[in-house]
Amino acid sequence: MMRFFPAVLLAALISGPVAVAQAEPSQPPVRVVCVEAAWCDVAAQIGGADVQTQALLATPGIDPHDLTPSPSMARAMAGATIAVVNGATYDDWALPFTASVPERIVVASLVGWRPGDNPHLFLDPVAVGKVAQVFADRLSHQPGISALDVAERLAAFRKELEGVTARLAVMKARHDAVPVPVPVPVAAVEPVGETLLRDAGLAVVDENFALAIMNHAEPSPRDVAQVDMLVDGRKVRMLMTNPAIHSPQIDRLVDRAQAVGLPVVAIGETLPPGQSWQGWVHGILQTVEQALDDGGK
Repeated sequence: MMRFFPAVLLAALISGPVAVAQAEPSQPPVRVVCVEAAWCDVAAQIGGADVQTQALLATPGIDPHDLTPSPSMARAMAGATIAVVNGATYDDWALPFTASVPERIVVASLVGWRPGDNPHLFLDPVAVGKVAQVFADRLSHQPGISALDVAERLAAFRKELEGVTARLAVMKARHDAVPVPVPVPVAAVEPVGETLLRDAGLAVVDENFALAIMNHAEPSPRDVAQVDMLVDGRKVRMLMTNPAIHSPQIDRLVDRAQAVGLPVVAIGETLPPGQSWQGWVHGILQTVEQALDDGGK
């Protein structure tokens, strides 16, 4: 018995295989290069799969102030679509590498940093919030990027940031509850987390000493004598250190603090591998709170 094929199928058999519609190639992720890992983590949280991030400094223990950049660092930064540089004399060596980058975010310029201000802007929640907003705006205008998706991820990050600021407010309120509210005095060998501490109601009382160490200058004999007195007499609640900075003078001060039972708290400059920015900050605040409790015993 003769069988009849539908006309469409018959035409397909005559003309050859049916063509399958090809999906358009997906948009490659936007290349984001930062000097510090903390800024790249903020970018990654807001960019999601739309970005590919690379931090030039991701190994703990590196001091960006003294870094001699390599040719590979220069090439990586120059090849970015969006570059993020802290600025504030902290990593200004990277600025020339961004001359041809389509979008450049210099945090110091964004937040109005002035000489004498703390340059560790990645531990300043206000600065982080401003960078998050500007980065989201720049990313949203890239070809193929969904502004709605970026806005949703920005909102999620802002919620995490609010959790940090709320914790800082609770810590500060605890200190303000005393009859005469004053900041809790702490000593520091280098002011890496000073802004964060201030928001929590703490105050670095040996600022001249800390700034001299940060700038690799010799502290004055007066400043050295003052910090020795503060530590030996337990006039401060803790001694803050920076794991990226080492010197016999710092070791001597740490030994003095340990000899009198003063808590020593390390605040690093590099986001630890595998941690988010907010997780890192919460960890710092947890350590500070524990040290305050121990120092008050």
